Amino acid sequence: MKATKTNIVLFIGLLLVYASSCTHDSLPTYEDVDRIYFAWARPVIPQGSDETKVNLGYDNPVKNDSVIHVEVLLMGRVSDKDRPIAAEVIKAESSAIQGQDIEILPSVIPAGEVGGFLGIKVKNSGRLETTTLMGRIRLLPNEYFHVDFTTAYNAPTKSGLEYNVYFDAKADMPSLWADPESGAMLTMYFGVFSNVKLQLICDVCGLTRDFFMHDPATQKAKDVLDARIPSEVSYGIVAQVNRYLDQYYTEHGVSLTDENGYVIKMGSTFK
Repeated sequence: MKATKTNIVLFIGLLLVYASSCTHDSLPTYEDVDRIYFAWARPVIPQGSDETKVNLGYDNPVKNDSVIHVEVLLMGRVSDKDRPIAAEVIKAESSAIQGQDIEILPSVIPAGEVGGFLGIKVKNSGRLETTTLMGRIRLLPNEYFHVDFTTAYNAPTKSGLEYNVYFDAKADMPSLWADPESGAMLTMYFGVFSNVKLQLICDVCGLTRDFFMHDPATQKAKDVLDARIPSEVSYGIVAQVNRYLDQYYTEHGVSLTDENGYVIKMGSTFK
């Protein structure tokens, strides 16, 4: 019996020695592995958008490609060196083909920063004039980052590791006009949207369609509109176009119409 008690004491002692040798620093912790996720999924209200639309058809000549930068955030520790971001286009869930229609550009989380931007290039092809392509981008793990932030804050059906890019080359409504808030302001200034009206505004005032565009991933449409087209600028545009429309009627005897056959009118008669 005495020998048995002695053995038990020795065994417990060995367990204590082993346990003391496993210091806190030697145990893996959550903080030991850095993670990345798309910034739209961060825990803020209102929730960011997990998609953007790119239109290559606004310029003349039409653009061959366009590059967007989507913000990626770090969950972990900053580093003293740049760390590459890995990503791919999910083939089974995309109509765009990686390498042909869409390309992931070399991108990093810069040294000393808590986030960076993933560069994505969309390319023009003949089918973009009639078709909108979609590329679903997913962040991938690499030697620097884990990617398991799968549930977005306040959006349980979406993944914080995914971002959707829609792109085409159709000359349709630009993003500032398509946004409900800024679009309401533009309609008040310039009247109901049409492609002919937009092109007329650009021709008369020396603008391009990009003037009416913003980046939904990084900018709020109303803020861009307020900074770019304050009331005095809108009055100037309205006045120039109204004078042109009067001159057109004088020279042709009929009013200028848009692609839908409607007479082009501005939101105000100011001249």
